[in-house]
Amino acid sequence: MSSLRLNAQPGAQWFPRAGLGLFIHWGISSVDGYLDLSWGMVRDFKYSPRVCRPDEYFALAKKFDPRRYDADKWIKAASEAGCRYAVLTSRHHDSFALWPSAYGSFNTNTYMGGRDLIKPYVEACRKYGLRVGLYYSPPDFYTEREYLPFGGWQEDRRSEIPKELTQYEHAIVRGQVRELLTRYGKIDLIWFDGKWQHIVSEEDIRALQPDIVIGRGEDTNFATTECRIPTEEEYKQNFEGRWWEFCGELNCCWGYTRRDEHTVKSLETLTAWFTSVRTHGGNFLINMGPDSEGDFTKLEYERLAEFGAFVKSHPELMPKED
Repeated sequence: MSSLRLNAQPGAQWFPRAGLGLFIHWGISSVDGYLDLSWGMVRDFKYSPRVCRPDEYFALAKKFDPRRYDADKWIKAASEAGCRYAVLTSRHHDSFALWPSAYGSFNTNTYMGGRDLIKPYVEACRKYGLRVGLYYSPPDFYTEREYLPFGGWQEDRRSEIPKELTQYEHAIVRGQVRELLTRYGKIDLIWFDGKWQHIVSEEDIRALQPDIVIGRGEDTNFATTECRIPTEEEYKQNFEGRWWEFCGELNCCWGYTRRDEHTVKSLETLTAWFTSVRTHGGNFLINMGPDSEGDFTKLEYERLAEFGAFVKSHPELMPKED
């Protein structure tokens, strides 16, 4: 278990009292409908309905045009289900940024005429009283695409990544993190997926957003576990007395796949996860993946509403807010 840093900032104390949040994995993979987000370009990744070569995956950016995107609808459903915060993948490992960034070329500035998909999400969170969280992946499959093996599609040449390319990649990360933390007002949480401390410092982040909750990884504010409920021994060793979060998919993969149209987690599974996590003092971050048009499936909305009814009928499981 990574070491954790206590966050004593008054504006961060909402996190251990949140209880429930919505995780939103969205990106260009949704255009295909059979590829998991980012990992669908990895040849030996077994959890994606299909896999493809990286060049085919990256070309999906040309077709990504979410005409039915309505963040208000997403966050309203999350609020009605009892969620108190949300986390959107502003950039996943494929490095496609969902806003018009001035750093790098793989973002909506290049492919969508500068459309900003982050702003409506932030505004919807504020409208419905949810804390604003942004996921950001420092690993950059796109910039390093000529040097990564991608599970066997290409020869493993990791040691050959030029220093200049790494410096360019890190400059993109620093610039994009600054954009996310300065363009949209108060951001309550930044959720890193991959090593970041050697690129941007906690001091840099807090200079822009003093009260922000930072996760995850070494010396961040909360521990996480994915897709698997810890054993009692693991609870005691890794989570007891700490801020922590369990993230698990309501849908089939992290990002949207067409299986989500007819298969999602059962209500029994979701309620069992939630009960176990809350009994042990953690937050449950429940994941859904919008399709390429920008909406969740009918079945996802229905299951989220059913789960929300359970949450409301068991107020003893939710921590009291200030």
